[in-house]
Amino acid sequence: MSTDNDTKPAAEPAPAEQARITTEASPPPNIRRKRGGMRFIRYGVIGLVAIAAVVFGAREVISRMTHVYEYDARVVTDHVTISSRVDGVLRDLKVDTGDKVTAGAALAQMDDRVPALELRALQAELAALQTERSQYIARSSMVTQQTDSRYKTRLTSIRAERARRGALVAELRLARQEYKRFKSLFDKRVIARSRLDRAESEVSRLASDVRRADAEIASSRGEAQEAQADKAELSVIEQEAALVDFKEAMLRARIARHEALLSYRTIQTPKAGVIDRVFVEEGEFLGEGRRVLMLHDPENTWVEANIKETQVRRLKVGQRVAIDVDAYPDDKFIGRVAKIGGAATSSFALLPTPNPSGNFTKVTQRIPVKITFEQRPRPLAPGMMVEVEIDTREGG
Repeated sequence: MSTDNDTKPAAEPAPAEQARITTEASPPPNIRRKRGGMRFIRYGVIGLVAIAAVVFGAREVISRMTHVYEYDARVVTDHVTISSRVDGVLRDLKVDTGDKVTAGAALAQMDDRVPALELRALQAELAALQTERSQYIARSSMVTQQTDSRYKTRLTSIRAERARRGALVAELRLARQEYKRFKSLFDKRVIARSRLDRAESEVSRLASDVRRADAEIASSRGEAQEAQADKAELSVIEQEAALVDFKEAMLRARIARHEALLSYRTIQTPKAGVIDRVFVEEGEFLGEGRRVLMLHDPENTWVEANIKETQVRRLKVGQRVAIDVDAYPDDKFIGRVAKIGGAATSSFALLPTPNPSGNFTKVTQRIPVKITFEQRPRPLAPGMMVEVEIDTREGG
């Protein structure tokens, strides 16, 4: 059922109310101009932001096409671990972590009293052997002089006896001729018997002198041979001296070994560097091979970056690298690609990842790349994190 209210038209607003509504719907001209300017500024800012985003995006795309970025990179170096080469008690530790040392500097001193005493005993034994060797040399010289003197004396005596015998033989020959002549004269009754007897006696005397000279020559010859035989003692002396030389050589080798072992008790650095860590304390007993400390050369540092395997093909040795060090954000470091690894880092894992379930998830592998510094404004410590930007536009 309908009522009158359902069909009655709405009442018209009063003129004053109509004017108010019209005023509210249409703002004044100055407000309309202000709103139009704000809208223009808003659209302009949006346009500038859009242009900047396009420019930045284009630059980023171009940069990604011409550069390789990597954040998994750090400063590395060759650490040198210095160990004890002998057993002993650490008496004096001369350095601490962070100290700078020069090549050959003494880092620590081990107790060396017992080895020093052993070395002194060996040196005393060497001095005794050298004295014994000197005695053999003096004895050899004395025997040589004595035998040579006796031999030369006997040779001189032999020559003198031979000369005397020659004279006696000549006299004997003459005496026999005289005896024959006197015998002929005696047979003719020219001379007396006494004169013949004297000639016969002279022959007998000279014959006896010749025999005596022969005996003396034989005796001198025997003494000369005996003097030569005495030289055989020199061979014995030389063998004894050779044995002493052998003992001396062995002793010198032992002394050299003890000197080396004694020098090992002063632990020295093989090169200049910075002490990274000390593993021992004074008073500890160090076994052979015990780690004492670790150091590195601060001038021999480089960057090792683990590059994704999908980007390695873009790298070449010699490409320029911009390096950002987290510790020095305001400094720029410049380097070059020095070496590209031949195996992924995962291949050096001690424990391979097992896959008992048979499910496989492919993971992008990393290839280690060595980057050396060309410009290094600040010293770098091993282990510092860096970011690298490799310019792949260079051909190496």
